[in-house]
Amino acid sequence: MTFLRLLSVSARQNFTYHCHRSVGWYHTALANYHKAIHFLGANDDEMSYDNSPYIKALSDQCAIRKGTGQTVLEVDTPLVEQMPLLDVLFTDFAEPSQKFGFDVGPVCFRG
Repeated sequence: MTFLRLLSVSARQNFTYHCHRSVGWYHTALANYHKAIHFLGANDDEMSYDNSPYIKALSDQCAIRKGTGQTVLEVDTPLVEQMPLLDVLFTDFAEPSQKFGFDVGPVCFRG
């Protein structure tokens, strides 16, 4: 990994959050990002909406918090030492009717 990072100027990784009545990124009813997923990078940096401009939602079907959908987030960063994503924190899952799952995509280091 160190060698890949040394030869790269940026890195990209997708994260897909599968939701049932749960917010993953933006919360439409509250019009905020307070329930946004938080990630832990390989360098122990915590990343989320409020502190990382390198995360964007490619699609966000979970924002309405009704039914089943998915939120696809892309982390595209010049801070290659943050990649790969090592851990994740979900903040909207306290109700008994909620369910979630996730898929972590491969990291692409670009030179």
